[in-house]
Amino acid sequence: MEIEDIYTKLEKQVDQAAVKLSRSRITQIRFSNNIIDISNEWNEESASVFLSKNGRTFLFDLRSEKDLEGIMPRSLSALERIEKNGDFVSLNDRKNSYRKKTMNDKKLREIEGQEFVNNFIDAVKPFVRRVGGVFYKKDIEEEIRTPFNSGTQRQFGIEFVSRAFDNSDYPVQTSLATSTDADLPVLMKQEEAVLNLASKVNNIKEGKEGKYNVIFSPLCFASLVSYTIPMASAFQIDSGMSMFAGRMGEKVGSSSLTVYDDPSDDGMFNSKTFDDEGSPAKKTPVIEKGIVKNFLHNFSTSRKYKVETTGNAGIVSPNPWQISVEPGNEEIDDMTSSTRKGLFINNTWYTRFQDYREGILSTIPRDGIFYIENGEIKESWGGVRISDSLLHIYKNIEGMSRETNKVKWWDETMFTKTPFVSVADVNISRSK
Repeated sequence: MEIEDIYTKLEKQVDQAAVKLSRSRITQIRFSNNIIDISNEWNEESASVFLSKNGRTFLFDLRSEKDLEGIMPRSLSALERIEKNGDFVSLNDRKNSYRKKTMNDKKLREIEGQEFVNNFIDAVKPFVRRVGGVFYKKDIEEEIRTPFNSGTQRQFGIEFVSRAFDNSDYPVQTSLATSTDADLPVLMKQEEAVLNLASKVNNIKEGKEGKYNVIFSPLCFASLVSYTIPMASAFQIDSGMSMFAGRMGEKVGSSSLTVYDDPSDDGMFNSKTFDDEGSPAKKTPVIEKGIVKNFLHNFSTSRKYKVETTGNAGIVSPNPWQISVEPGNEEIDDMTSSTRKGLFINNTWYTRFQDYREGILSTIPRDGIFYIENGEIKESWGGVRISDSLLHIYKNIEGMSRETNKVKWWDETMFTKTPFVSVADVNISRSK
């Protein structure tokens, strides 16, 4: 498909049109029970189309340019019948320029997926009962065209997730997502990372309810902020589905907590130079030293809130691109050794909210729950859940590590860079 051909067919029939054309080449290597069981490669092309006319808006997707002939008449008919969209003002009508991405990925591109995974399995399987996971290599190009702006941006990266199980089938998990050769040494030592976690598994027991000081691994804390930062979308604020609603300028966390939406970090996979309507993407502090600093906006929501767009379109609903949590100055070993009675939680699954406005949630820790007593890991736990609120957790942060990890996992975790985080008095309940 050619983006200019699509746009030309649309522009004279509506007031405004925006087209985003995506081309992707994705390699997937999935492995389980110590062998590769699936190897896939996808080459895909698709277009996302936004139309506005007489105050009404409509979106649709294209898999082929020839489909436009059938979809366009139906879309124009729908534009005549649907209600006006009072939230839409305009696409960004400024002519914008964009920064040039820094691509440092030559060595990453040379990695052959099956060879990498087989080497990983061979290194790990003598020490664990079984190992599984998934390797992705992703190369994506995006183009946009609006009445006011056009641009092209590329993304390349590798994602790797592994889960190892000991003889009792107790799992531990690691994750890495990167777009830079600078992280190649970390990628090539993923077997050490997962075996280090597996070596901590001992004395497996059902966990006990109570209040605990918790050290969240980067993978686990990334899951929490992956549910938090999307709530800073102005769309979520307006819908009432957000702990940030009515809290601009208020303290929602410890003064050590600063969290950005940072599409400018080209060492992470989902970096951007522009958003879906042609606004420059930029680093935006959402929480700064514990205080709500910014919401995330597209052009229309920025006009409603009388601020500048943050470059987070989603034309209908602003969304974050990738999350960065500012690190601290502690060492993870010191954080563990100073814990008198607490837990190290490596990952969490199935997060559910009982109250979005107060951030009240329950989530199931997995893949390494280690009970710490007097600075030493005494037991490995299962059968517990975190039953608390994001506001309580963030306000009770006591320390952050100097070390950060870049992670991405399943639907639970966005592309995130975060340290280890220690939190006091986290409420732990039983999950069975």
